Amino acid sequence: MEIAATKHTPFILIDEQAHLIRIEGVSIPENAYAFYQPIENYIRSLDPKTNPKVRFEFRLEYMNSLSSKVYLDFLRILRDEKQIIPEVIWEYFSDDEEMCEHGETFSTIIGIPFEYKAVEDTTR
Repeated sequence: MEIAATKHTPFILIDEQAHLIRIEGVSIPENAYAFYQPIENYIRSLDPKTNPKVRFEFRLEYMNSLSSKVYLDFLRILRDEKQIIPEVIWEYFSDDEEMCEHGETFSTIIGIPFEYKAVEDTTR
């Protein structure tokens, strides 16, 4: 499933075959819980016996505080309810130290190591 990016919402890819969730762009939806419902539905549908892994890839330019909370909720549901430790790739633009720090904070809060990748601005 793909959801196209808009001015206020990121591109989302849910690849059930690869067990991949990718979120890319700006995340300032009016109602983050409603916007991200497809991801929550997918996560809640997972069976740890048949889906022992999930990979999250984030490449965010900006996110509001409610988006941050939703992302942390997703990671907690996987870790605590589903007993699936997600692999998290946190991509950030090489000139955006603040977004890198957001990833480090998330990793500390959740207690899951993230992989960090600096990417160049030419991809924006």
